[in-house]
Amino acid sequence: MLSYDMGKRGNASRYDYLYRRIRHDIAHGNILPDEKLPSKRALARNLGVSVITVEAAYAQLIAEGYVRAEERRGYFACELSPVARGGQCGGQRGGDHLRGSAASDSIPENAIRRPSPASAGMTQFPAASSERRLSSPGTSARMAEGVPTFASEGGPATPAPSSESAATALFPYQTWARVMRRTLAEESSATLAQAALGAGSPRLRRAIAAYLREYRGMDVPAERIVVAAGSQTLYQLIIQLLGRDRAFAIESPGYPLLERMYDAQGARCASVPLAAGGIDVAALSESGASVAHVMPAHQFPTGVVMSAAHRRDLLNWSRMDAARAFSSDGPRGRFIIEDDYDAEFRMSGRPIAPLASVDVAGRVIYLNSFTKSLGAAFRIAYMALPEDLAAQFELKLGFYSNTVSPLEQLALARFIEQGHYERHVNRLRTHVKRLQDGLVGRVRESSLAQEVAFEGLDRGLYFSMRVRKGAQDRAVGALHAAGVQLAFLGRGPLAWSGAQSGESVFALNCESLNIEELVLP
Repeated sequence: MLSYDMGKRGNASRYDYLYRRIRHDIAHGNILPDEKLPSKRALARNLGVSVITVEAAYAQLIAEGYVRAEERRGYFACELSPVARGGQCGGQRGGDHLRGSAASDSIPENAIRRPSPASAGMTQFPAASSERRLSSPGTSARMAEGVPTFASEGGPATPAPSSESAATALFPYQTWARVMRRTLAEESSATLAQAALGAGSPRLRRAIAAYLREYRGMDVPAERIVVAAGSQTLYQLIIQLLGRDRAFAIESPGYPLLERMYDAQGARCASVPLAAGGIDVAALSESGASVAHVMPAHQFPTGVVMSAAHRRDLLNWSRMDAARAFSSDGPRGRFIIEDDYDAEFRMSGRPIAPLASVDVAGRVIYLNSFTKSLGAAFRIAYMALPEDLAAQFELKLGFYSNTVSPLEQLALARFIEQGHYERHVNRLRTHVKRLQDGLVGRVRESSLAQEVAFEGLDRGLYFSMRVRKGAQDRAVGALHAAGVQLAFLGRGPLAWSGAQSGESVFALNCESLNIEELVLP
């Protein structure tokens, strides 16, 4: 029987503390692969907590791939690969860079603030399928060819909306205007000049570092954060930093603009397929790529959450040739670009821990953007670099002037510091969850209930839908006519989906949906 002293949880919630302890024991081999975990009731009784607490902890472990649930059998620990021991890596100078046999899965002790967990998982409907690809007015030829349409900024995007996004509609413009006026009145010429430096405003970088520490469990010094005018600018900087003589691996299916961006910068691309738990690491190893651009927390467009086993394998892959990670010519070895584009919008349980939060070897470049949370008018993104890459950035690219207005940087720093950003994101998350729940509820009450199944609910701004074979014209047509944004993803069987043979899978976005006016047959 597992036994933990719940009195040592500090400020962490009971479910969060229990989740972290079990995850730590699985990652460090204290709980063996395939070992059966106690039932929810037995563990709750042993620890003196509620069954709901254990249920929430197990749900999060399942979501991250540390535990699997088997019907009528119980809960079992998943198998993780041993941690690779490469040479001394650039992120740590001196000492054992792995800090033990499972250091890459060590749990940050700082509790991540989020609302209490709701019920997670999938809304189950009978299996589904379909035969033709959806093309809708106003979408590009890519949509007609069965490829999702994407926004051009803010990292991976959802199928192109027909009206303003929820972030744009709900943004507190009056509050922003007040913050901007105070910025104009109070900031000095010195702080404005600092914001024009290559990495951006020190004040904004400190605000972002504090946010990452509190909400994403990442302990990143402000000096290692770089601010830029959108994700596309960051992609260009990364290519210049790492070098164009590399092959960059992108996930397939994935975000189409990534390949175009890398091609435009003269970098080679390698398309690597997805497996059930994330990018196929074996195929990645065979691709010849030395940089992997991945979306572990909520892959676009499939919605796959990278499993713990895949995370361990991917981190191990990045540590190959670690002994020669840096040379006089610049960074060498392998790197991971972690695109955390809609991390703020996981609506169930705690956020999925970033790869960067458990990367002790300095191989992960963390990317995020404010475009998803603040709206398309804000072309502000940032990346958190490993220690040696941050030094290389200052040496090679620090001469650039920052591409974001100094006034916008300083105003955003105040916006974050004063709690306005947190309150806005909370409102936005609640709004999107209400739309998702409303759409699913309406479908369950309609004649489409027996023809579709939803996957990936509560994971982010979009989710996927399976459609029964022969039912696509009716189901997809009805949803599209009702204003639901859809994009065709593929036809089963698919390695990353539960879709069976003949079933079709679509990505859905309901950000701009008017749920009160939604009418389904």
